[in-house]
Amino acid sequence: MATMHFFLPLLPDEHYFSRIARMAVLTPTKSMADFFRTWFSVNQSVNPLKDYQAVCNGLITHSKATMCEDLLCRHTSAGFYSHFLDVERRRELLKGKAKCDRKKLFIPGLTKVQNANCWRACPQCIEEDIENFGTPYWHVSHQLPTAKVCTKHVFQTLIAGCNCCGWENIDLRKNPLPETICPKCNHDMQESSPTAIEANVAIQSMGQELYLNSCSLQCPMNERQMLRSVEHAFGDAIRSRNQEYWETKTQVEHEFWDWVLENQIGSYFNINTEAELHELLRLESVIKNPTKVTPMAHIICLAFFNQIGQPNHAGLSLVS
Repeated sequence: MATMHFFLPLLPDEHYFSRIARMAVLTPTKSMADFFRTWFSVNQSVNPLKDYQAVCNGLITHSKATMCEDLLCRHTSAGFYSHFLDVERRRELLKGKAKCDRKKLFIPGLTKVQNANCWRACPQCIEEDIENFGTPYWHVSHQLPTAKVCTKHVFQTLIAGCNCCGWENIDLRKNPLPETICPKCNHDMQESSPTAIEANVAIQSMGQELYLNSCSLQCPMNERQMLRSVEHAFGDAIRSRNQEYWETKTQVEHEFWDWVLENQIGSYFNINTEAELHELLRLESVIKNPTKVTPMAHIICLAFFNQIGQPNHAGLSLVS
């Protein structure tokens, strides 16, 4: 691998890929594609969907083990996803490209999440980052699957693409830094952005807390706690109502789907029909097969149970 002549420090909440993008911008002697190929050893698009495994980036190669774990947890989405992985799969995150088994690290339903493979940014953060650091950059918290709003500027909807021409930034090699003007049609992407609602803020809050409170990948403190939280919350809902089990179960399911439709939860996914949404968010699947559903299903179900006043077994601070 070619020797790098400089190494920019990571900025607060900066995505690891963003640092490499900023370095590429400051290296005019190389094309963007060549610069990223030097770091990642592969020639493929650079988007958030690939970051948590770290199988195709230079992070493993250029970092010591302890530093690598910190970088993964704080500057990629690995800290978020680690809550949904068992111990062995968490440790696989640190083994690097040569030893990493992609099948073992598979997390279901990632490609079903809306904007999962495109970079998102907050217009207010762009302005503040330019003022404070002289450059805009991509924030990890904006790339989490739960992110529709900015954690710092509450109710500020993130820019996920152009509502005018449909452009999305799915490759940092082509668009390395965040901006508010569409590079394809010159439309101001802040215009016509969807309005954030309380459910968006609650879901974002949960995702952010999981990302910030990821425990050690080597020795996790609360292994798989998230995977059983919906089951426990559902059980509490059953026990708290003085009704027959099946009557309560049916009632809770009806309330859940009413809440899903009322809060436009389907907008979190790439789906064409309501039947697809039911398949992704079936309470029975989340409870009985927690490792076979997308992490978003767990978080959305927990946000619902919090809304109807059930105990929060995940120990997350929810915005209600």
